[in-house]
Amino acid sequence: MTARAPLERTRGFDVWGFLLFSHGWTWLWWSVPIIADWHVFEFPGIVFLIGGGLGVTIGGVVMAWWIGGQTGLADLKRRLVDVRLIPGRWAVVTLALWPALALVGSVAATVVDGASQPASAAPLLDLLAEPVVLVGTLLVIFLLGPFHEEIGWRGYWLDRLQLRWSALTSSLVLGVAWAAWHAPLFLMVGYFSSWDFSPDPALFAFNILVGTILYTWLFNNTARSLLAAIAFHFVGNATGQLLDLSPQADFYQTVATTALVVIVLLWWGPATLRRDEERPLAPY
Repeated sequence: MTARAPLERTRGFDVWGFLLFSHGWTWLWWSVPIIADWHVFEFPGIVFLIGGGLGVTIGGVVMAWWIGGQTGLADLKRRLVDVRLIPGRWAVVTLALWPALALVGSVAATVVDGASQPASAAPLLDLLAEPVVLVGTLLVIFLLGPFHEEIGWRGYWLDRLQLRWSALTSSLVLGVAWAAWHAPLFLMVGYFSSWDFSPDPALFAFNILVGTILYTWLFNNTARSLLAAIAFHFVGNATGQLLDLSPQADFYQTVATTALVVIVLLWWGPATLRRDEERPLAPY
């Protein structure tokens, strides 16, 4: 199948069609356990939790096919499996940036506020004593966010946004949509209480908005690698769930992340967030 005619694109269907599908599907499914007051990690609530989360995945795949046909699907697959798209220095950024920012936040809490224990690796250490549980936990972290979300956000949607707007504007649009997509989780019985943290909704949304700029920065410097985005997302989520930060350290981590974003924007430029002048365009 060849790419679709440009009629849908001129009407913005390639952008807003995905948004309507991803949020509509997810919020419809997630509304059921919220209304029924079901625990989302127990049956039947977990069925709706998982089913709803697939909205952004299905939306990314369906829209890649609808707009790009077989070319769109092939491009999605290539960026998912091709490790060669990620230069060595960007592999380091992918795997080390989030832990490094957590460390900076912890050190700042110690130096500025005199915190005696700004961070604890107890969750990780407990899991290391039970390798099977550790693997299971990492698998859950991987599946409940990084893999299925990135197929939509960076696998499909970011490309379409950057065809219209600058990298910074695209990041902000995606960040707002991404934060809003998560909003029902705060209304679900047992979702955040089942983990070792319960984020403040406003800080959670701000961190997503700021972090989205870093995702775009990584995306545009790894030849649009979906694999890099998934790994970046996974490391970020794993760091947050396996390392307990004090409220002060968490605050300073947010400050450090925001400062890094400012540096990135000043160095790379808000229009591109990349070294070269070519914008990353989808091949369809």
